[in-house]
Amino acid sequence: MSKLQANISGIIKSSVIDGPGNRMVIFFQECNLNCMYCHNSHTIGLCNLCGTCVHTCPSNSLKIDSKNKRIIHNENSCTRCDECLKVCPENSSPFYKQMSVEDIISEILEGKDFISGITVSGGEVMLHAPFLSLLFQEIRSNSELKHLSILIDSNGNIDQEKWNSLLPYIDGVMLDIKAYSANTHKKITGYSNEKILKSIHYLDNKSKLKELRFVLVPDYNNHEMEIREIAKLMKSVSPSVQKSLIKMRKHGIRKEFAHLIEPREEEIEYAKNIFSQAKLDILVI
Repeated sequence: MSKLQANISGIIKSSVIDGPGNRMVIFFQECNLNCMYCHNSHTIGLCNLCGTCVHTCPSNSLKIDSKNKRIIHNENSCTRCDECLKVCPENSSPFYKQMSVEDIISEILEGKDFISGITVSGGEVMLHAPFLSLLFQEIRSNSELKHLSILIDSNGNIDQEKWNSLLPYIDGVMLDIKAYSANTHKKITGYSNEKILKSIHYLDNKSKLKELRFVLVPDYNNHEMEIREIAKLMKSVSPSVQKSLIKMRKHGIRKEFAHLIEPREEEIEYAKNIFSQAKLDILVI
């Protein structure tokens, strides 16, 4: 197998909320958006060995390995208070580790009898497209794993050619649209939605778009025109694509975004009504 490695922030061995069936979910480190309401903000950045987490750790479970340019994490003494995640100026974590394709295949083989598929997520997993290509090829060529479905959970902020190398191996993509308006999208994420909109239509044309999700954020993307544009976008893709409306939740968001408020039930109903007018069957999460 290839010696190529990727930064993995965690693996959930059993999940029923990351696609159909019981799935293993592999979370990759690093993201190319900076969503205000991100509840996994420790997966956005990469560690730069600044040492802030080391000096903050109340159980002295972290230390800098300057030679190998990494943080050593003592799992035995760590209490997982997550203070290190709260203070990291890079929105990173001392817990992610480098894994090879072989490492991940071993994890999947160990749990293969209990899962129906795997989902790769992040961070933004598509930043690791070359690694994913090798991983997916190994899964599809392995007689014990080739029956597993493969889903990508992505923000879609990726050039088209990166999708091309993966589409032959995957069953589909679950993708978010944060806002239709470019200005609103930039306020919420810090970045343009141009590539995301292109990804949505490209994946739909290739019959690989499985779910399109919209997170409702009061005072940002909950006004009528924005929701109507999102409804038009959802209406433009295949009827077989699951359309979901997600309530923004404050759990786990960063202190600098504490001003965000969760949508009230009447705001959810207002959005649902607009989607209903567009004859869309929306799943509310």
